[in-house]
Amino acid sequence: MVTVVIVQLLVEFIIMMLGLLGNVFIVYVYFQEYKKSKELQPNELLVAFLAFFNVLIQINLGLWFVVYLFNFCIYLGFTDLIALFITNSNYWFIAWLCFFYCVKIIKVNLILFTRLQRRLPMVVNILIIGTLIGCFPISVPAIHYIKFKTNFTSVSDLCRDYYPHSGNEVYAVLLSVLTSFLPLVIMVICIMTIVIFLCIHSKNMSKNVTLGGSSHGDAHITVAIMLICLIVFYIACTATVFAANLLVVLVDGYVLIAISYTSSIFSTGSAVILISGTVKLKQHFWKICCLRQ
Repeated sequence: MVTVVIVQLLVEFIIMMLGLLGNVFIVYVYFQEYKKSKELQPNELLVAFLAFFNVLIQINLGLWFVVYLFNFCIYLGFTDLIALFITNSNYWFIAWLCFFYCVKIIKVNLILFTRLQRRLPMVVNILIIGTLIGCFPISVPAIHYIKFKTNFTSVSDLCRDYYPHSGNEVYAVLLSVLTSFLPLVIMVICIMTIVIFLCIHSKNMSKNVTLGGSSHGDAHITVAIMLICLIVFYIACTATVFAANLLVVLVDGYVLIAISYTSSIFSTGSAVILISGTVKLKQHFWKICCLRQ
């Protein structure tokens, strides 16, 4: 048992450190950018919040593993609440990032759409604040459903299965729809709109290439690829969480550990995708690599 716990902690520590390095790097780059210009673009602000919350996710998951594996059961409610709030907020941040690029890239001759593009920075600020305000009350009821066993043979049994096998199905479905399914719907609609727009205007973009405007078109394609990778990675990693929420009656210790690993992997992988798909982050990354050589 001790060996298994050590191995689990070691694997989580490696994933956590990789995630912390990537996300701290993103936060650092945009913090320096804010110090220079005293402002961030809406997409930069969303990515900065996403990376900062990813850092919090990794720290909280590290605490959760220690609490869970070493049976400090009294703290599980706090760590689960923080994990739900941060994770749910991040899912919506990714959805709003897709929404931002959708509004920014596509061209529609509508007055309302033009006004939305002009007021996009204010809209993004409202979406961020609304996400933080909305995700917290959705996450709080999870504490109410934590119930420890009364008939257990050891402390380890007490902490291994602390969600009841019945009575919280409605909340589980509601949580899954509001924090996993709806963000995914927004992501898919936005990326499909971007891809369709780029395909329809491919001929015009080709003309722009001959006139020296290739960088603009290439930037849009790079953004689309980055968003597609984020969405695919989101679907792959959140499938475990989504299934566990819907099939809450089957939740046990092994599923909880799987969810924690998946959240940590998603935090790490999303940092890699954002650094690879964002020009400014990629440039700073290569500068650091060149300085070390």
